[in-house]
Formats: sequence, C-alpha cells, structure tokens
Amino acid sequence: MSDASVITAAPAGMAGADPVAAASGRALAERVEQLAQRYPDDVGRVIGLLNDVQDECGYLPEEALRAIADLCDVSFEELVASARFFKTLSTEPVGKVVIEVCDGTACHTQGAVRLAQTMADKLGIEVGQTTPDGLFTLRLVHCVGACSVAPVAVVAGAAYGRVKPSDADGVIEHAHAALEEVDRRGE
Repeated sequence: MSDASVITAAPAGMAGADPVAAASGRALAERVEQLAQRYPDDVGRVIGLLNDVQDECGYLPEEALRAIADLCDVSFEELVASARFFKTLSTEPVGKVVIEVCDGTACHTQGAVRLAQTMADKLGIEVGQTTPDGLFTLRLVHCVGACSVAPVAVVAGAAYGRVKPSDADGVIEHAHAALEEVDRRGE
C-alpha cells in the first residue's frame, strides 16, 4: 500500500470456529451458565456475556441470546437491541476475517465510503456483507478513534491509516494474510 500506515497489529477480530452456535438446547444454556460464573454479580454480566459469546463463536447466535436473556432476567428483545447497539457485536455470522472501514466524520470526509465501495467491488459483495465462501466480511463502522490518519481500514484488528481506494488491493492482501494466520491456528 502506498503511504498507508499500520496503527496496531492486535490479532483481534478474527472469527474462528463456532462452538456456541454448534451447541443447541441444554448444552448451549450450560455453556452460557459457565461463562456467567466469570461475573459474580449482575454489574457487567449482560455485556460481559455478550462479549464472551462473541469471542467464542464470532457472532451472537439467537440460541445464545435467549440463554443470556433467561439467565440475566432481561427480555430477549432488549438484549437483541443492546447487542445491535454495539458495533463490535454481531447477531449475524461473519467471515473468518472482518474488514472494517471507518466512517467517522474525519474518515467520511476523506473518502471512506468510496474506499469501502472499492473494496466491496473487489471482493464481489456489497458493504455489510460476507463473501459467499464465508472468508471475509466487509463493514462500514463508526469512528475507530484514529482520526489523525483518516481514512482508516481495520483488518482483523490491525488498523491501517491514510488508506485510499487505490490501496484497496493492499488491504485485501492483508486480509488474506490474516486468513492464513487464522487457518494456521486452526480457527
């Protein structure tokens, strides 16, 4: 990529195997109960459980949301609304590697939408979709907090600044490298 720069290289954001979604019925409820033991009181339990389930399976399956709602004594509808409020949580399956393009004010004015559309065209999907092979999800997200290097693309947790549409191929190459890392680790 031209003068785009890496901001951070944290390996977060790679969705792996889906053990929670693979579970069903009582097994799923038992897993949620195990996770709930991390939170001895109600403070932070709902958000903590949402994050734990998201970390384990890459998204929040309906069955897990129902188990959390029952365990935390909140309505399913309220829980889904909470999950959808946080952009880091997803109620739909995502690709093994998530590519995010920041659309905060600074990034938006520097061409974030055009960048996201260019990447979508190259991936053969629309912004907000996952490739048919389930490997990549492309999202336009709210501010990622790197306004000084707008526009920003985040690939599997690694943020790249000053990314132009002409850098889209390079961002996608980074996504393929992240995919190789996911596959190497067996996720």
